[in-house]
Amino acid sequence: MLQITPDVNTLVEGTISRTGPAGEILAAWRAGQIVLVTCEQILAQYEEVLGRPHIRSAYRHITAKTIAASGAALRRYGTTVALAEIPAVVVDDPDDDVVLACAVLGEADYIVSRDRHLRDLGVHQGIPIVPPERLLPILRGRVREEAATYDPAGVSSAGVR
Repeated sequence: MLQITPDVNTLVEGTISRTGPAGEILAAWRAGQIVLVTCEQILAQYEEVLGRPHIRSAYRHITAKTIAASGAALRRYGTTVALAEIPAVVVDDPDDDVVLACAVLGEADYIVSRDRHLRDLGVHQGIPIVPPERLLPILRGRVREEAATYDPAGVSSAGVR
């Protein structure tokens, strides 16, 4: 299963609008098609951004309750890594280093971000950095591949035989 490290903006965008590319990525996570690899730094910033007054006033479905529930779900059902150190990589935007460190420690297959500094890297320690719309065709192809190899005869009411 693909392991994805989203940046804060991808998580926020997907929470605000379920119909865009970031929303589809979160839907794939909720459906169990991908694993989200995050860290406490990303999750705390995600909750902080969603809680900003201009966000909450523009998007009425974002409430203190939905922010808490969303953060709790990401912590419980995602993979959360504990960063002991955050190597300096992105000179122009050191906050981006958290995303890179999280992806490396969590052995992510992709980093998902529209951030210019991250996208300019292209790849970090073998992990491709792609915007949400570039991940969707990869994800759709992967889901089709997994569905094509599914063998219903190998599953019984007691589980896998």
